[in-house]
Amino acid sequence: MTRPLSLHPALLGLLLLLGLVLLLGSCQRPPPDTAGLRLTPLPGLSVRGAQLQVTGTGPLRVACDTPAGPVVRTLPRAGTLPVPPGALSCEAALTAAPEGRVALDLTQAQVPQAQAPQSQAPQPPAPALSRPGPTPAPPLSGTLRVTPSRIGLGEREVWTVTAELSAPGGRPAPDGTPVLLQATAGTERLSAVRLTVSGVARWQLTPATPGQFTFTAQSGDWQARARAAARSGLLGGRPRAVFTGRVLTLGPLRWEDGAMPDDGTPVRLRALSRAGTVVWTADVTVAAGQVRAEVPRLPGAVTLRAELAGSEVSVAWP
Repeated sequence: MTRPLSLHPALLGLLLLLGLVLLLGSCQRPPPDTAGLRLTPLPGLSVRGAQLQVTGTGPLRVACDTPAGPVVRTLPRAGTLPVPPGALSCEAALTAAPEGRVALDLTQAQVPQAQAPQSQAPQPPAPALSRPGPTPAPPLSGTLRVTPSRIGLGEREVWTVTAELSAPGGRPAPDGTPVLLQATAGTERLSAVRLTVSGVARWQLTPATPGQFTFTAQSGDWQARARAAARSGLLGGRPRAVFTGRVLTLGPLRWEDGAMPDDGTPVRLRALSRAGTVVWTADVTVAAGQVRAEVPRLPGAVTLRAELAGSEVSVAWP
């Protein structure tokens, strides 16, 4: 008779353990693909006394608009910077992601100015002397113009604003005469100061939102106004959007002149709750004329909004 085949209990247990390891190894799932979406944390910018407080992961770029022109500083990491003299506004951005920036209006901030040291011992007041008062500045006249009168956002167009000032007799205004320019449309406000050279002060501006802008230039008692319009340069007025599952697709995207947006053109995504509260935001970029982004699961979100070059499109949450 043939004896039945038997295995040693220890050998049998080893074979069962090896089979279980192979079975678990074959069930592992590949890691999720997270390359479709890149989140860019925004830096922080505030003013305390005469110092700018900059937060964020460096390196960081800080640019301030002053009467003498823009002042740009680069920080390797978060820290503080002195407020440039006469600064009207500042903005901070990550050098690796300049499209994600925050701005700070200093026109309403109380920035202390440096004071001359006082002597320790009080001095008796000097006798009053009769001196002639300062000579008043001569009245100015001039013109303000904006070219072009209409631009398309995203099409590399900028406004060139020119103020030409003259003193009495037709002579150009003295060099270094400060001219304040303000441009407003809806909630957007642009403000900058330039000094005249040969009687001319000039600005180059790019708005962030579409609309009819009013430009006001002022120097002393002289004031002038001009108007110009900004519109979205996107063909069709707003992008075509498809949101299925967790993937948002925008495009194909083209400007009104037929060209595709440059690779790297920023697009802002926002997820909104039913009450209109922003529950999530991210900055993505255009690649090959379209945007494809994977959106995380967000409890409470009912609408996804995409903003590009002054245009926006909203889609319901699937």
